Amino acid sequence: MTLFFKKFILNLLFPVVCVACRRETRTDDYLCGDCFKKLKFYGGKTNLSLKFIDELNIAGDYDNRPLASLIKILKFNAIPGASKPLVAWLSLFWQGLAVLKSPTLLVIPIPLSSRRLRRRGFNQAEIIARGLALNFNYELNLELIKIKNTRAQSSLSAKKRSSNLVDAFKWSGQRPIKRDILLIDDVITTGSTLDSAAETLKLAGAHKIIALVIAKG
Repeated sequence: MTLFFKKFILNLLFPVVCVACRRETRTDDYLCGDCFKKLKFYGGKTNLSLKFIDELNIAGDYDNRPLASLIKILKFNAIPGASKPLVAWLSLFWQGLAVLKSPTLLVIPIPLSSRRLRRRGFNQAEIIARGLALNFNYELNLELIKIKNTRAQSSLSAKKRSSNLVDAFKWSGQRPIKRDILLIDDVITTGSTLDSAAETLKLAGAHKIIALVIAKG
């Protein structure tokens, strides 16, 4: 049985519906075209104090229900197909900024610990980073690794989030980076995860670190 035929049968038995309006979609994007147009770019300001991030770009707000629904089913329901509209939408956001950036940015996703990666089966930040790198012809790099099985940041107070990530990341590359970095994650709340990863990258020789996240939580 071909992959196309398997997909056709699965769609017949379990049709993909839009996460926002619950109507069946013609593709497996989990967001229909009408609801995709309702995704709004983030227009607010952040008061986050990030020591190692040189520039923070936030595409949307977690209060936007369709956006939050896509992130949830990607991250917690382990449905990689939900990444397609997220990559498309994040690319639209980045397109307006990319003309002002270096065309040789090195794209690095926030990694998961090996235990969480085994449990989930994939890293949602890596899927998003791969799609964005492909759309903009950037180089993708996966040599930033997470060596500490930390507690979920969402379960901790703002005060405990930074200490939870001490010595959590490691640069596994053989050479210093010496590049500008586009650091990708799905949701930012306090920024502790991004800043801890950025500190590791700076110690590994990274130049400017530009963070790009899908939504502010």
